[in-house]
Amino acid sequence: MNRIKLKYFITIFFVLMVIQFLIGLADVLLSQSHNELSSISGILITLFSFPISLINSNLPFFAQEELYMLGIYWIINVIIQAIVVYVIILIIKKIRQSN
Repeated sequence: MNRIKLKYFITIFFVLMVIQFLIGLADVLLSQSHNELSSISGILITLFSFPISLINSNLPFFAQEELYMLGIYWIINVIIQAIVVYVIILIIKKIRQSN
């Protein structure tokens, strides 16, 4: 039973990581091409960096740090988001089972 729960958490973690990587890549490419859609990708990056900014307001996951620190901040951010999504999924499953 615990393996299944861990499997769901890891799946959520990697899905969020891929989504954030693609949004970050899109933001960089759109910003370099001076496209108007970069404002939308900037808003998405701000939303995705919200959990890590709760720890320190000067600390979004795309902070101008060294590469290894950028990776650590990004992983911490994704872990926080994965935990929140996982808990929400567990709550929804418990509510459905109780009905």
